[in-house]
Amino acid sequence: MRILITGGAGFIGQHVAVMLASEHELVAVDSLNAQVHQHAEAAVQRFPGQVVIADVSQASTWDALPGFDVVVHLAAETGTAQSMYEAGRYRAVNVEGTRLAAAAAASWGAALVALSSRAVYGEGRYECRRHGTRFGARCCPQAEAAPSREEDPHRPVSVYGETKSEAEAILAEYAAAIPVTVLRPQNVVGFGQALHNPYTGVLAAFLARLREGRPLSVYGDGSATRDFVHVDDVARLITWCIDHPGRLGSLRVLNCGTGERTSLTDLARFAAAAAPVASAPVEYVDVGRAGDIEHAVASLEGLRCAGAPLPLMSSEQAVADFIGRSWDMPGADSEAWDVALRELRQRGLTS
Repeated sequence: MRILITGGAGFIGQHVAVMLASEHELVAVDSLNAQVHQHAEAAVQRFPGQVVIADVSQASTWDALPGFDVVVHLAAETGTAQSMYEAGRYRAVNVEGTRLAAAAAASWGAALVALSSRAVYGEGRYECRRHGTRFGARCCPQAEAAPSREEDPHRPVSVYGETKSEAEAILAEYAAAIPVTVLRPQNVVGFGQALHNPYTGVLAAFLARLREGRPLSVYGDGSATRDFVHVDDVARLITWCIDHPGRLGSLRVLNCGTGERTSLTDLARFAAAAAPVASAPVEYVDVGRAGDIEHAVASLEGLRCAGAPLPLMSSEQAVADFIGRSWDMPGADSEAWDVALRELRQRGLTS
């Protein structure tokens, strides 16, 4: 098959391409944004197929493309905190880019697999003996965070989450014409993620600090939790969706995570344990960032019911793999994350 991968030169796209290259003809469309691609030429060379350097939010990009059998739409702006002050750029790529991708896929009669985000859930689901099931903020101290299910309502708390929710609504409109699958990944980690980008995850910051012998900075008291899923598990699910397209007439939505809730304190501990240096202390920074949430974890029941592949790595294993394989890779020093936090403070986006 001829498969188009938007954002194909990026982190997840490269892993998907490796899994598909032996059996399919691949083309990537990627803007090679410098915030993501520190070494853009090397990224192009790694991709096992043609790379079209273009912006998915521009209609001219899609007008110039030939037809494809499958579209894997990964291109997105993904920094939660940054989205709060770069709303125009995030909406252009994440909303308009998705609209154009879906329209093109429909015109070609191509199946579509699109990456959304756990950010559509916001704070997600809470279960409380006193108040029952609640969505969004914790209702009372007795409420406990619970895994988010695909059918749960959208409650995004960031511009990034809003754009992903809006994009899903667009994709639902096209599900009557072509098979459409939406995947909602949790926090994706693994070898190849941008080590110089301070807006796409705390693990790269931990890696930089471990290499420099600095304490690991954790925002808040360390009790906030996330679900860290390995990029190969995400790529494996994407390839499964290509081989098992959704049914016409309804949007297929699947979570993508481990189903494990990992606190930021445990994340720091996992990272330090995997590093080839003496253990690093953890320092807690009393700060909150606009768009951040307290808890996130995926329910995997949807994957099980669909017969889709479950993750092979635990969150701890995914973190260890990232630290071990990325240790000698070039990247930014830890000052990049300090600069990003100062910028948020200057913009009034911290508490």
